[in-house]
Amino acid sequence: MVVTRRAVFVALASLVVIAAVAVTLVLATSSNKQPGADDKEPATFTLKGTLYVAQCTSSGYGDLLPGAQVEVKDQSGEVLGVGTVQISDAVANRRSGEVLDPKAVCTRMFSVANVPTGRKMYGVHIGNNNRGVIWKPEAEAKQGFELSIGS
Repeated sequence: MVVTRRAVFVALASLVVIAAVAVTLVLATSSNKQPGADDKEPATFTLKGTLYVAQCTSSGYGDLLPGAQVEVKDQSGEVLGVGTVQISDAVANRRSGEVLDPKAVCTRMFSVANVPTGRKMYGVHIGNNNRGVIWKPEAEAKQGFELSIGS
């Protein structure tokens, strides 16, 4: 088999074209990413939740009023973030399929931004020290908390 200069030139030219197309594709796909963006999961998330307070007009729930502190902790007790209870736009009259008296239940919302990921358990504490902490694993905590007091 005789290799001519023309055959070598065509083969080299083909390789150059293939390499140029490959480089163009790599550059085109990498330029679609925003600066600093990568495929990793975010290092933080916003923990959200709803608090249902039965008979919220009674004097026993003064520590759960709008503005009350919400703490998010990890399994070691480290406070990961702090937020506040907010009043909701609507009074809840249904929760988990249960019909409740809308005058007797107050709905409060809360969110805590920039909660770090990567912890085994996340606990939410609202109100005075007698209230305790409600715990969830990370995947469930990212879905949000739904808490009931007095029902």
